[in-house]
Amino acid sequence: MDSAPDFAHRFLDQINAGQASAVIPELRILLQQQPGHPTLLTLLAEACRLAGRVEEAVVAYRQAGEAGAGSRNWLAAGVLLAERRRTDDALACLKRGLDETPTSDEILDALITTCFNAGRFASALDYARRQLTLSAKPAFLSNAALLLQSNELYEESSLAFKEILGRHGDIPAILGAALVPARFTCEWSWIESLQARISAVYARGDFDGPCEYPLTHVTWCTNETTNLAVTQAYRKRMIPDGIRLTPHPPEYSGARRLRVGYLSCDFRNHATMHLMASLFEYHDRERFEVFAYDYSAPETSAYRQRFLDAAEHHIDVLGLTDQQAAERIATDQLDILFDLKGYTGGARPGILAWRPAALQVTYLGYPGSCASPDIDYIVSDRQVTPDASLAGYSERLCRLPDSYQCNDPRREIGSAGNRQAHDLPEDKVVFACFNQSYKIDRESFAIWLSILARTPDSVLWLLDQCPAAQRNLLANAQAAGIDSSRLIFTPFAPPQAHLARLQLADIVLDTLCCNGHTTTSDALWAGIPVVTCRGWHFASRVSASLLHAIELPELIGEHPAAMADIAVRLATDDGYRAEIRQRLGDARLNTPLFDIARFTRNFERAIEIMVAAGPHATTRCLDVPDSDGGQPAALFSTATELRHPVTSCPLCGAPGTDLGTADCRAHPLWHPPLPPALDWMRCTACQHVYTKYIWSSAGIAHVFRNTNPGQLADAAANHDALRGQWSPVVERVTRLLGGYPQLLAPELTPLWLDVGCGDGGLLMTAADYGYAVSGLDARQETANRLGALGYAVTADNFLFGQLTCKPQVLSLMDVLEHFASPRAALHRSWQLLAPGGLLVISLPDSEASSWKLLEQTGNNPYWMEIEHYHNFSRRRLILLLQETGFDIVDFAIPLRYRAQLEIYARRVG
Repeated sequence: MDSAPDFAHRFLDQINAGQASAVIPELRILLQQQPGHPTLLTLLAEACRLAGRVEEAVVAYRQAGEAGAGSRNWLAAGVLLAERRRTDDALACLKRGLDETPTSDEILDALITTCFNAGRFASALDYARRQLTLSAKPAFLSNAALLLQSNELYEESSLAFKEILGRHGDIPAILGAALVPARFTCEWSWIESLQARISAVYARGDFDGPCEYPLTHVTWCTNETTNLAVTQAYRKRMIPDGIRLTPHPPEYSGARRLRVGYLSCDFRNHATMHLMASLFEYHDRERFEVFAYDYSAPETSAYRQRFLDAAEHHIDVLGLTDQQAAERIATDQLDILFDLKGYTGGARPGILAWRPAALQVTYLGYPGSCASPDIDYIVSDRQVTPDASLAGYSERLCRLPDSYQCNDPRREIGSAGNRQAHDLPEDKVVFACFNQSYKIDRESFAIWLSILARTPDSVLWLLDQCPAAQRNLLANAQAAGIDSSRLIFTPFAPPQAHLARLQLADIVLDTLCCNGHTTTSDALWAGIPVVTCRGWHFASRVSASLLHAIELPELIGEHPAAMADIAVRLATDDGYRAEIRQRLGDARLNTPLFDIARFTRNFERAIEIMVAAGPHATTRCLDVPDSDGGQPAALFSTATELRHPVTSCPLCGAPGTDLGTADCRAHPLWHPPLPPALDWMRCTACQHVYTKYIWSSAGIAHVFRNTNPGQLADAAANHDALRGQWSPVVERVTRLLGGYPQLLAPELTPLWLDVGCGDGGLLMTAADYGYAVSGLDARQETANRLGALGYAVTADNFLFGQLTCKPQVLSLMDVLEHFASPRAALHRSWQLLAPGGLLVISLPDSEASSWKLLEQTGNNPYWMEIEHYHNFSRRRLILLLQETGFDIVDFAIPLRYRAQLEIYARRVG
């Protein structure tokens, strides 16, 4: 028999060579001969781990640890158990390992990380402090400092990060972590230094280096493009791609209830339930079957009990791994799943990565894009996500008619008591802000101080969250000439007590970069006006959304100075302040913000519309019509639900004028309840012609309800004629690419991507010439039929699908006019094309002689093309191509349809 060192080397070599499964039987035989052999047990544990036999690996590691094989076995067992969310067992193993090796920073880090992920912050405090005196590894030190922050020891944590950075230099990942506790201290010189250094890393195109947590990032950076890039980097770094489960529930026809799921760890006394409790209670159980997937920590609050009473199906997934939780959710065959966390504390986006539901939506918890292919929609509104924000979202927007935020009108407000009990002056105007200290930036505080300076008989009432923040805020006030006695600090209070004391304030002042969310609706529910400034991204527009929904838009400043003017007027004009407070008191129960019945009907309408549209809707925005306090309407009940107005030119944003109306009832796709006419507009600036409305997802479903399912089969009989039509296009492209010899070298074979394949004629003709071809079509039927012929065709959304190819040729033949935003389609084409690649576009030319003849005889069919949004002129199309990064290299007049043009353009850059 081999000696121990000999067999150890032999087995290690096999294990490292990828033969882990093969050595397990032999190791078990040897252990029967030498029970408890520490080296054999360690080798068995490693082999089982690498073979994916996790439970067997844990047993073997533990046995090896008991046999004296070393503390690394306890470490390995603990890490594996933590990954399986068996926290108590994991901690027991890790503590055994630390007992054996008290100076192991690796085991300390595993203890800190395990406690952090389980929300047991206090349990790891001693480990964190020990780590900070022991380790020299920046990553371990950073984890320890963040654990201090999680215990609300913000100043101690921030000081630890200063020491780490001073010792190790500007490691980007440490900069991102250091910003988290720093923001709570209001030490702005330090905070702004960190933000500037992080921004410099982003400016180099490295959005992953600082390792920022998305929620921290959106509370200081208002650039939506940067927000999206940072969040994409986080997701890629932290969330492994799972095997997609993607169950398909039975098709919804209205004959059964829609199955709706909610996923969260905040089904408890938390801001989420302070807002959502009544939504669960008001859900229409005759139309919706509600499932709640809960990984909340155990709790016995009144909010917890309301949730449990309202939840039709309550499923506890706290102890399950992400995969196990996803598999459990998938068994319920949901029509739609709402994630209420996003990237807020305790979130588990890894569950969504497994795709447990066919349609997945983010709502309420996280104010921004989740930047994830696993999230199909975000529920928002036009205030927090105006059209200009679309580029900052990977999700489609489902926008509610009032505010996105639901509110619970059952929240009790106790007696206000008196100001003296809260150290507030009886004879002065009390400004207040109960936002957490991390939201208070230098600009917000400067605006507040300017308001105090202009209203001498006033004080500012703030939350006392962090001694360092209180100290720094007082120092900044004194430096600005504001007596420190005018800043009054108060501790956190339970929800009912907090609402009661809020009534003692006169005016609430908002933070700029990250508004109050629940804190703003708290103040409005307590009858206190909130003054805000319209922001630049979701997190900075929430208060504006709430004020619009309660019909007090005059409290929204369009810039910080305007916000200050509003606050000063309220403070100095007693009559105006009384008027606003009276209006607010009346509005609480007579406007949409706190009308939970109305909100629930609109929210349920949103659910129906998203389910009908599915994950591959052809539009980026689904705008939900308002129930207006009436009874729930049937899905697709009116033509107004089928389309949305276009408020400005889709190409340049200028206003348009009415051009004319066309009766489209003769169009082969028209049928009730589609509107009988199309309204056309002309841009007053660039003269582009476009429709006054675009179809909603519901409208698109109706428009294409009667499309010809046998289009490809019909085309087969005339395929040679189609080849004759498309050959000139392929020949022209081939010439522009350098001639036919380019197609003969296999390693140089150009890829041709045809968007909107239709009958497949162009795709197949290009393949006949020798191109590698790929197709994209909105209809699964087309993809299936062409796929059966051996062509790579995908049913996906061109603008938002997961396309990774770099074609040398991309064709949009009779397609561009179907996009609500042609600019977005051309930008996407530029992104996809290889440098120097060719874009081929075919569409009607409103300047063509044929068009003019059709107009003269009154037989122009293009005005009633109900699936078209645009009528291009040759000159406007060429200008648009140049604006989006293309050089025009050729032009042709095809004979396929009347008044057509073809433009060949090369990608620049």
